[in-house]
Amino acid sequence: MSDGKGRNNKLQDNKANSVSKSASEVGSMGKAKGEKGDEPSGGPRHHVRIISRRVRLLDIDNLYGGCKHLIDSLRLTSIIPDDDPASITLEVSQEKIKGYANEQTEVEVKCV
Repeated sequence: MSDGKGRNNKLQDNKANSVSKSASEVGSMGKAKGEKGDEPSGGPRHHVRIISRRVRLLDIDNLYGGCKHLIDSLRLTSIIPDDDPASITLEVSQEKIKGYANEQTEVEVKCV
């Protein structure tokens, strides 16, 4: 279909677009409440604090995104029971420092 300016309006085009086809089936992202294994753990909550000391500060989305593997490793080594919001509280911050030799990441885990 044309928009009157000689351009095709692809939104209203009835032809199948192979690029926009989904490679996977769309479905629910999570389990329904009440299923077996979905019960709250009832264990103590953990507070995870991550402080990144860097010469060049990161954008906040990169800072939080960079913590994912660290948090997953805390879970896989059973330092924290799970990484869901019911099991942990998460605090992530960064501090600007001088000198690349002083860069470090501090991780603190407390049972609250």
